[in-house]
Amino acid sequence: MIDSAGTILAEATDGPCNPTTGVARAVQSIAGLWQSCAAAAGRRVASAQVTLAIGAAGLYVPSSRARLLEALPPFGTVVTMSDGYAALIGAGGGKPCALMIVGTGVAGHRLWADGTSVQRDAWGWVAGDRGSGAWLGRHALRHALAVIDGVAPRDRLDDQVFDAVGGRSAMSEWIVGVGPDRLATLAPLVIAAAVAGVPRAIAIRDRAIDHLADLAGVLDIGPNDKLYAFGGLADSFAPLLTKRIAHPVTVPQSDAMAGCYLVATGRAPAERIRESAQEPAL
Repeated sequence: MIDSAGTILAEATDGPCNPTTGVARAVQSIAGLWQSCAAAAGRRVASAQVTLAIGAAGLYVPSSRARLLEALPPFGTVVTMSDGYAALIGAGGGKPCALMIVGTGVAGHRLWADGTSVQRDAWGWVAGDRGSGAWLGRHALRHALAVIDGVAPRDRLDDQVFDAVGGRSAMSEWIVGVGPDRLATLAPLVIAAAVAGVPRAIAIRDRAIDHLADLAGVLDIGPNDKLYAFGGLADSFAPLLTKRIAHPVTVPQSDAMAGCYLVATGRAPAERIRESAQEPAL
């Protein structure tokens, strides 16, 4: 909870808020956050007097956004944006810049001076998120399974994967219902093994950097443009990406919460998406 002057009055956490995977749960999370913040701030303020700014995954889908807005409690004003756009605005303080989100998933964002923006990747671990923690983990897992099958030679990377899952005999259980979060737990093993000089780990890590460089390339980043990176892999990958694209990759000025505040108070533009870096805004 932030007042109009930018003073933080209260903070709270709650559950997931992605209307594409569950509108009811998203509404429950928002209502819970509001109740917790109001109680923590010690203020009796009706929600109808409050501007609610939501930066959440799935809000770029019009039907999902409409269902969420219809189900929300009454607020004075509701401002919506994708979670990536909120992070982009926070990263550059509302000024034109680019942002690479490199964690369990991957997304690239770009804001131009005319207030339009573009998002690339963030397609999820099955078809996208190239170079992400889940991507690294999936390739490490595939390598370990190839070693079990005898079609790839043993090395220190597969040994570490086996240790992480509880041994070869536990692999069949570990992969049941595997998803991006579980795969991403293997990413640090790949990075550590690459630093230690394990060839297969180096190949996986370098291919991830190639994917991130390709993503940066479609964001139309000029020599004077700021490029920020955050996420669980940002610290490990930023120096490598900087070298690969010959452009500084730096730490964001602030976070998605700050981005929501800037958009909600008119200090930054509302989200207006371009189809590509070369296309006009929608």
